[in-house]
Amino acid sequence: MPQLIAMIIVVVGAMIYMFQTFGGTGDKIEGVAQKGSIITEINNIKDGIKIAARSEQIATTASGDRVNNLQGLAKLSYFAEQINNQLTDSNNKQANVYNAISFGGGVITEATLANTKGNMEISLVSNRAGMIPGIFVDFSKGTLGTNKAFLESQIANDLSAVAYIDRHATAASSPATGVQNSSGTDLEKRTPAYSTEVTTAGSETISDGKFIIYFKDFGSNEVVK
Repeated sequence: MPQLIAMIIVVVGAMIYMFQTFGGTGDKIEGVAQKGSIITEINNIKDGIKIAARSEQIATTASGDRVNNLQGLAKLSYFAEQINNQLTDSNNKQANVYNAISFGGGVITEATLANTKGNMEISLVSNRAGMIPGIFVDFSKGTLGTNKAFLESQIANDLSAVAYIDRHATAASSPATGVQNSSGTDLEKRTPAYSTEVTTAGSETISDGKFIIYFKDFGSNEVVK
C-alpha cells in the first residue's frame, strides 16, 4: 500500500508539472514544434544578409548598388527564389518585410505596416553605419501571436550563444546611439545597444513577440555602410 500511494503521488505530480509547463490548451507544445521553422526562416534571411554585407551592399541609405531593405537585396538575388519572388512581386507594398513562407506568408498588399497580418514578419535593420545589420522578427500579428511571449523567450534562449537579442525592440530600427560595450571587444563595439525596456502592464516589450537579432559571426567587414 505505501508503494501504491507513493506511485500515485509521483504520477499526480508529473501531471501537474506537465500542465504547468505546457498549459492546458497545448499552445506551448505547439510552440515548441514551431521553433524549428522559425529558426530556419531566420537563417534563410541571415545567410543572404551576411553575404550582402560582406559585399558592401547594405547601407543606411540606398545608393547605386547599395540597398537598405530586403526588397533591394531580393532584386540582387541574395535569397532563395521563393523569397526573392515574394519581395520583388509588383503587388508587394512592404519593401522591407518578408512574410515567412513556412507560416503561410505571401505577398503583402497592405500599404500600412501596422495593418499587415503576417504570422511571422522579418525585416532588415540597417539604420546605423559601421554596425552589424540586424534582423527584426515580429510574430505578434497572426496565429503565432497566441504564443508570442513563449516563442520570443524560446528563440532568444536558443540563439543566445550565437547572437545578441534585443528583446525590447518594437520596430526594425536600432537605437540611434550606443553599443553593447564601448570598452569591450571589437564585436561588442560594432553591435548596437539594446532598446529601452517598456514595463507598462499590457505593453511589456520583453514578451510582445518582437525582437532584433544581431548575429555574432558577422565580421568587421560585414557591417552596414
